Amino acid sequence: MIINRGGIYLATLDPVIGRELSKTRPVVVISNDKNNKFSGTVTILPVTSKNIRKTYPFEVFLGKGVGNLPKNSKVKADQIRTLDKSRIVKFIGMLETSHITQIEEAMKVHLALL
Repeated sequence: MIINRGGIYLATLDPVIGRELSKTRPVVVISNDKNNKFSGTVTILPVTSKNIRKTYPFEVFLGKGVGNLPKNSKVKADQIRTLDKSRIVKFIGMLETSHITQIEEAMKVHLALL
């Protein structure tokens, strides 16, 4: 499977510890495409449809249908993870550049890079 930056994929996140998001869930790939092509790992941000009434500056709201998501959701830039590619189950959809830019800003907020 070709994995691209800005793509939404279904990924297996278990096992986890503490408050990390678990289960098989949508994730956004944020690693660069050279890494995604040649490395055995990809860097992701988990996506959740829980507690979407409040979106923090380190989260990005994605409406139902964006990137083929079935529900209103948000990207959790505070839970950056690197996964083995074998954890990627299937392709869901692709984000537009405007959403990727919002995610980059949320990561900058989380990592205090502003």
